[in-house]
Amino acid sequence: MNRGRELLVGFVIIAAISVAVVGTLWLQGTNFGIVTTRVEVLLESAGQLGEGNVVTYRGVRIGRVSNIAVEPGGTGVRVSLLLQESVALPDDAAVVLGPESLFGDWQAEIVSRSSYERFPFFEVPASEDDGSIVLGGYSLPELTRLTASAEQISLNLADLTDRLELAFNQEATNNLASAIANIEAITQDLRTLVSQQSVVAGRITQSVDSALEEVTLAARTARGSFERVDGLIGDAQVDSILMDIRVASEGMRTISTELADEDDGLGVTLARMDSAFTRVDRLAARLEAGEGSLGRLMVDSTFALRAEEVLEQLDLLLLDVRENPHRYVRLSIF
Repeated sequence: MNRGRELLVGFVIIAAISVAVVGTLWLQGTNFGIVTTRVEVLLESAGQLGEGNVVTYRGVRIGRVSNIAVEPGGTGVRVSLLLQESVALPDDAAVVLGPESLFGDWQAEIVSRSSYERFPFFEVPASEDDGSIVLGGYSLPELTRLTASAEQISLNLADLTDRLELAFNQEATNNLASAIANIEAITQDLRTLVSQQSVVAGRITQSVDSALEEVTLAARTARGSFERVDGLIGDAQVDSILMDIRVASEGMRTISTELADEDDGLGVTLARMDSAFTRVDRLAARLEAGEGSLGRLMVDSTFALRAEEVLEQLDLLLLDVRENPHRYVRLSIF
């Protein structure tokens, strides 16, 4: 009976020790039967990270922290990580140390540098390129550092507030109010100037419109005059008169030449005839140039129109004399 109890107590003790050992190893992140690889991380500070803390990648636990030591010369901190060998890390892998939960536990998270470009990761020296995996890391600020930074920010804000109070005293306020009033006055003057310029621009526009109307009317009048002149110049009678004069002059020259060849005694007469023909040519030239009354009649359309009007009035007068002679001739015998 006693022997059975002793065996039972011994079995319970062995089981309790086994559970404690397995639990301790499990809490330390020991991986039974899983092949691991060692990765070194260089940082400026390890923060609250401790040995045995977990290592995660994309939120999944892939290893644990095996060792933390200060580099010789105090240039940084070296953290050793044991990771599952089957996990493929990114080409630009880096490590961020930060809180795992709100209860103070920290973790080492493997990230891509391109996802955290603003983090100043530790630059790995070239001497570390000996075939081992060495990554640069960055430790997030601790709560105490954040508190100190917040206190420094509050002191800076207080200093800035004091300077603002010193700058914006009563005199500065009065100057600012005066400047605002001056700006309002300038704005009002600009509005008045713009209104005046708008009125002047409207008047100029009206004047331009009136001038354009007058130019249009003058152009229409000139076009009518040109059409009348073209009609007069294109009249067949004027061309016929000029042609007849030219033919007659050429005929007279031919006759005078023949007479001079046939009889030398007619030289004086022919000379006079040449002089007469020369005068006729001059007269024709003056007519074509528009000199004299007849020339003006042929060239000046206004003069021709007036002549036509006079002829029409004369025709009307003669017609009225024929129809009503008693108006103009009174015959009385007794």
